[in-house]
Amino acid sequence: MTGVRLTKRGFLVNVILYLSFITLYYVFRLFIMRHVLGSSDEAYQMVNAFFNFTIAIAVILSVFFIQAHRKIHIMYGFSVATLILTIPLLLTFSIILRLMLIFALGIFFGIGMLAFFAYFWDLTVSEERGRTAGFIGFLALPINFVIISMAETFDFFGAVILVIILSSGIMAVKLLKPRKKAILTTKKDERGNTSEKRTILLYSIPWALFSLINATLASSISIQVFQRVDPFFYMTLTSLQTMAAVFGALGGGIIADFFGRRPSLVFSLTLYGIGSALVGITQSYEALYLAYVANGLNWGILWVIYAFVIWGDLANRGNCAKRYAIGMVIFYVATGIGSLLTVQTSQISLVVSSLASCLLIFLSNVPLILAPELLPLAFREKIKVKLYMNTVEKIGRKLSRNQG
Repeated sequence: MTGVRLTKRGFLVNVILYLSFITLYYVFRLFIMRHVLGSSDEAYQMVNAFFNFTIAIAVILSVFFIQAHRKIHIMYGFSVATLILTIPLLLTFSIILRLMLIFALGIFFGIGMLAFFAYFWDLTVSEERGRTAGFIGFLALPINFVIISMAETFDFFGAVILVIILSSGIMAVKLLKPRKKAILTTKKDERGNTSEKRTILLYSIPWALFSLINATLASSISIQVFQRVDPFFYMTLTSLQTMAAVFGALGGGIIADFFGRRPSLVFSLTLYGIGSALVGITQSYEALYLAYVANGLNWGILWVIYAFVIWGDLANRGNCAKRYAIGMVIFYVATGIGSLLTVQTSQISLVVSSLASCLLIFLSNVPLILAPELLPLAFREKIKVKLYMNTVEKIGRKLSRNQG
């Protein structure tokens, strides 16, 4: 590894922060909001959509504020604000007031999450960003899955207490004393990285397409598969998908650092297209196993590379929050649109949804082919030479043993 090397303390801080933020997002969406709105699916989808739009707007408006202040202090502020806004949820039975509090939580969540990614950028360099993010995902994603699975049995009080615990976890990292000098070695300034608008656009298009497909057609596919198979089998599928996402995050980060961003993205998108097509073409249980594992691997790879790596590679110290905001806004706006279109997309047949997803995903590879590689050329050449020398050494040892 080159450049910055996170200490164990620094790595633990990032895992705790990332786990807290992603888990809070799903607890807000899946449990707090659902308990407040009751059984009305139409109201839930509408509120869910505007909750995601609120996060996107908060991200846009907070870019320059985050850039000008210490990121760790902003995250502490998010923790305190979340605690202040969450406790009143237990003290009122007014749906309107509870929804106002939820949207306020969405505003602070968007600010805190963007501050986290900018904080992550401060601690990493391009050559190590993929592996660092991959290991964070490898540890955080399975814990997130366990917490969310447990939270499905909670009532409203239990869900609110979980939010309080998670937001307190962000504040608890103060006990690890995450001062910059204590958790990293020397950091390249990266002031000179000025990406062209064309490059940003070429990398944004595949992420936008994937986010829209994931929020619309993929959601429709999941609902229809759930309706066609027994609950235990569906639970097995989602468990396998989560496990695959965990290893996809780790493997995707390593591949992205050693072989480049574009090859890992092309592989991931192609894998997703194949998995989507399998669901529509064949209904066998074996094919579903393979499709869900493929999609899980793809999700892990894409989430690590697009959430952490791509926007960091396109950024410099003066605009890293702005670059990460692009990826976040695309994701949350797409998720909101998908929630508004839930009824319409659920009426599309499984075969059409699967094949359309496959086609659109394959088309999203075109901008990547035209985009420049973001991993520095000198580092890629160094990796190639190292791999070549390792191969030569292995062959030499094998020949020596054969001669002996």
